[in-house]
Order: sequence, then C-alpha cells, then structure tokens
Amino acid sequence: MKTNIINRLRQLTVLLAAASLTGCGWVKDDLEPCPAKLSLKFVYDYNMKFADAFHHEVRSVNVWAFDSRTGALVWKGAATDAQLPTEPGFVMETPLEGGSYDFVAWCGLSDASPMKLATYNPASKEELEVTLATEQSGTMLVSDAEIPGLFHGMKSYTYTPDKFKPSVEQVTIPLMKDTNAIRVLLQNLDGTEMKQEDFTVTITDANSELGWNNAVLQGPTVTYMPWEIRYGVIGQDNSQTTQEAGRAGDMPESITTVATLMNEFSLPRLIAGQKSTLTVRRNSDGTDIIRIPLIDYLLLIKGHYGSMTDQEYLDRQDDYSILFFIDASNNWYMAGGIYINSWAVVPPQNENM
Repeated sequence: MKTNIINRLRQLTVLLAAASLTGCGWVKDDLEPCPAKLSLKFVYDYNMKFADAFHHEVRSVNVWAFDSRTGALVWKGAATDAQLPTEPGFVMETPLEGGSYDFVAWCGLSDASPMKLATYNPASKEELEVTLATEQSGTMLVSDAEIPGLFHGMKSYTYTPDKFKPSVEQVTIPLMKDTNAIRVLLQNLDGTEMKQEDFTVTITDANSELGWNNAVLQGPTVTYMPWEIRYGVIGQDNSQTTQEAGRAGDMPESITTVATLMNEFSLPRLIAGQKSTLTVRRNSDGTDIIRIPLIDYLLLIKGHYGSMTDQEYLDRQDDYSILFFIDASNNWYMAGGIYINSWAVVPPQNENM
C-alpha cells in the first residue's frame, strides 16, 4: 500500500513538472501564456447564387490589419494566384496578438489589371484607394480594357486570447465583387449584314475610383469602350417536316438569318442613382439612335430575382446582356422591346435619344 502511494506521488510530481514547463492552463503570473493563433478566411457569397465562389473567382489576396484605436498599420498579408487553392478551405495565418483590428482586403489585384492600388504600404486605411487606369482621347478619359475580377472586403474584430488555455480563432472577411461584364447586342432580324464600323457603342460613368471602404469616390467621367466586338450571323431552320409527303421537294425551305453585333464592356462598381449612360451612335450620320440611363434599365428586371434593394442587386449581379433590335435603316426598333438577361423590357415610347 505504501509503495503504491509513493509511486502515485512520483507520477503526480512528473505531471506537475511537465505542466510547469509549458505553463499553459495553470494559474500563475510568472508562467508563459497559452498558444494563441488568429487566422483569416475569405468568403465571396454576395452574388446571385448566394453561394461561396471564392475558390472559383478570386485570383489573389491582399489584406491589411490596422489598430482600431490608433489607425496604424500593424500587419499585412498577401497570397498570389499560385498560392490559392482550387478547392474551398483557404485560410491565411496571421502573427497578430490580442487587440482590436480593422481589416481591409483588396482581392484580384495584379500588375496586369487596369485597377491600380494607390499603395501597398499605407500609413492608414484611407490610403487604400483603387483607381482605374484610363487614357486621354481628346477631351475624354477612355477605358477599353477588360477588368479582371476585383473584390473588396472589410471587417472589424477584437481578439482577446485566453492566457489559461489555447486560443485559436478565425475571422471571416466577406467579399464584394466590384467588376461587371456588360454585353450590348445589336440584332438585325431581317438578316442584313451589320458591320462593326456602322455603330459606336459607349457607356459613360464616373465610377473609376474606389475608396478604402468600397465607396465610389467623386472622380472624372469615363467613357467606356468595348474591349471586344464580335459579329455573327445565326441561321435558324424553321421548316416543317411533312412525313406524309415523303419528298424533300415538298418541304418549303424556311431559313431565318439573324445578324448580331456584340460589344463587350468591363466596368467597375455600379451605384444606384448615379448617372450612367449607354449610347449607340449610327456612324453614317452621327445620330445617337439609342441613349438610355443604363442603371435605371438594369434595375427594371430586379424584381425577377427576389426582394432586395437596388444597390444589393447591383452589387450581387455582375453579368449583364442587353439586346436591342435594329431595323433595315439602322434605327432602333423600339417596338421589339429590349431583352436584359433574357427578360423582356418594354422601353418608354417617348424615350429621349
């Protein structure tokens, strides 16, 4: 009995000695704190599918942590496309200790992107502005670039590690996409050939500068030109097969050819209530055959996607197709309506052009 008691005392002594080496979990002021780790996770589910598409769409990550009290930069992290996984689960580790932090993230930046960050070493978060690179053309600022996906995120978080037990915490930073693909299609239903030089399609908007908090800053009006123009003729076979006749010669040949000119644009963030104009000019005489408030028209189909504010819809949606019908005289055939993302829209017949 005495021997068993002595052995148990020895085992307890060993355990106490081991615990004193780690110090974690024992209430003594002179012991080392328990392990603490703060990591970051990025989620892009602010889209029309309401599903996380981070690993599908985001190609790079830049994130900065600022002291919430002083505003000073305390840490920054980055991950390139090669470092990002193709499957869900990306987590960025940080060396941050206890404190309150304001995180700001810009994802999708690269040397090839026309969206340029003011500085990667900011003294304050207000310096993290992104501006679209433009070119001067006469009196206009012009952009005809394809803009890769740009994403913004921010989150404030207070990290308070527990010094008496391991503290592993993860901060989720939600992302919002700031780039839009807009395809403007001009379609001539009578099959008349449409040439690229027949029309000039432009979009004007003052949305080329984004602040640290993703607000569109007051900046110059930019004229957006298509980064790609494609022309195509689609043939549709409308003939009716008459099995009773049994002779090919008895079947009338009915082929409808549809000529389409597609202009593809890349634009930064769209803001509800901001003036943005889509113009189609007939080059033969300089007449603007189409001139509409773009954002107002894009919002006409918002109701088909559930209940959300105008701005939420514009921020979730990032892909638009707008189809106009053109008659044989190269005028806008307004009676044919407009199709936006395959939804039919009837424009006001007194639309100013």
